[in-house]
Amino acid sequence: MQIAECVPGNSDLEGDIVLIAGYAHPVEFEFKGVQNFLLVPLLSQTCRHPNAPLPDQVVSVEYPEGVDITADPVWVTGKIFIRQTQNELAPSVYRIKASDVVTATIPDVSVAE
Repeated sequence: MQIAECVPGNSDLEGDIVLIAGYAHPVEFEFKGVQNFLLVPLLSQTCRHPNAPLPDQVVSVEYPEGVDITADPVWVTGKIFIRQTQNELAPSVYRIKASDVVTATIPDVSVAE
């Protein structure tokens, strides 16, 4: 059984405009003007090799304007869809067509201890 079948996502969100924070990770080895990236949560650094996030914790983002990828968290605003995707990096249950991506200052995102 595919893991994505076990985490189908929340269909109530389909088509909603959302604001969500996370860390942008490029799908390809590009860091300037990136139009497609994965939005992932903060990964625990208590272990040398943290577990990968589940597919419902990864959001595939399409942002035609492009964004420069840094180590800083970002806020993504856009329309969310349930679209299971798989690439070389991670499976994803959600896709956002972003209208805005900005650097975030998130008090709840702490540095790993």
